[in-house]
Amino acid sequence: IEEAAAAVFDAVPDYLRLPDSVQAGLLNIVQTTVNEPVSAVGHAITGRYDLAGRQMRRVGINLIAGYGGYVDRASEYGIEVPMIDIGVALCVRGMDAGPFFVLPVIGPRTTRDGAADMVASNAYIYLLTVPFIGAIPTIGTLIIIEVVSDIAALAMARGFDPPPPPGMRFEAARDAYLDHRIRLCEAARAVP
Repeated sequence: IEEAAAAVFDAVPDYLRLPDSVQAGLLNIVQTTVNEPVSAVGHAITGRYDLAGRQMRRVGINLIAGYGGYVDRASEYGIEVPMIDIGVALCVRGMDAGPFFVLPVIGPRTTRDGAADMVASNAYIYLLTVPFIGAIPTIGTLIIIEVVSDIAALAMARGFDPPPPPGMRFEAARDAYLDHRIRLCEAARAVP
C-alpha cells in the first residue's frame, strides 16, 4: 500500500505536497473506509466470519478512536487481521482466474481479480456517497467516486501484488503474477 501511495504522491508537484504524516493519515482514511470493509466482505465470501467481524471491529475502532481513520488505533490496540481482496476470496471459492491482462496504473490482473477490484471498490464507494448525494449522482460526483475508487484499488492491488520490475518480459510478468495469486489463494485456504 505504501508503494502505491508513494506513486500517487510522487506525481504531485512539490509546492502542493503534503507532509509525510498527513499523507500517511490520508492513506489510513482510505484504508479504513474502503479497503478494510472490502476485505471484510472478502473474509465473509471465504466463510471466515470471525475474520470479517474482527476486520469491521478495526474499522469501528479506527473511525471512532482514530479520528475517522486518520490514525490506526486498532493496530495500537493489537487488533490485526490479514487483508484479503475479493479476487482471492473468489479463488478460495473455486472461481477460475480467467484471462490475464495489464491495467494502466494498477498493473497485471486476471479477469476475476480486475473485475472484483473495480466492481467492489466502485460499488462500495458509491454506496458510501448515497446519503450525501442522493441515488442519482452528477457527472462530477461520478468522477470523484472513480478517482477515489482508483486510488483504493491501486492501494489494495499494490498491497497484495507488487508491480513487476521495469523491463520484465510480458510472459515472465504474467507467470510471476499468476504464481503469486495462486500462493495467496492457497494461503487464504489454509488460514485456520
